Amino acid sequence: ATTKRLEKTDILEDIIKNIPAPKGDENKPTTALIFDCVYDNYKGAVAYIRLFDGALKKGDKIITMSNNAEFEITEVGYFKPGEYAETDKLQAGDVGYIAASIKNLSDIHVGDTITLKENPTKEPMPGYKKVNPMVYCGLYPVDGSDYENLKQALEKLKLNDAALEFEAETSTALGFGFRCGFLGLLHL
Repeated sequence: ATTKRLEKTDILEDIIKNIPAPKGDENKPTTALIFDCVYDNYKGAVAYIRLFDGALKKGDKIITMSNNAEFEITEVGYFKPGEYAETDKLQAGDVGYIAASIKNLSDIHVGDTITLKENPTKEPMPGYKKVNPMVYCGLYPVDGSDYENLKQALEKLKLNDAALEFEAETSTALGFGFRCGFLGLLHL
């Protein structure tokens, strides 16, 4: 708390005056960083992105640079409190979301770079690398018929937790399950 009373408008004006606007060039090849993902039952995986250069719009064909997976954008927009606001285009400096009917959740990773297929950027954003798990566990459903539900739940969890790795395994005592890898005990 401060001893001086500040009005909301004063704070917003100060932010506008002292914090520079994001820089970017709309004429350069499109470079967007995925900083988070969520799964929507109708849209598939929705990537939250920061667009550094270029522009993205509905109908653009994009690729993810970590695995060269190709998608067509079905929706672009920005965030409003508690909802998405669809727009025609995101341009350099914008923060928003893209939906591209990404149904295979292993095709999209937090920290990955998205670029346009027809004019790709040469280099991905620096800093993306695959995380190596340090702690492992076996995870099995109580009822064998819940195996597919467990698999879908792990895929959705992996969207938000890049440190999670899992692969199918079987046990004569427990049946079908997954070997899960985490960065540390707190993830487990």
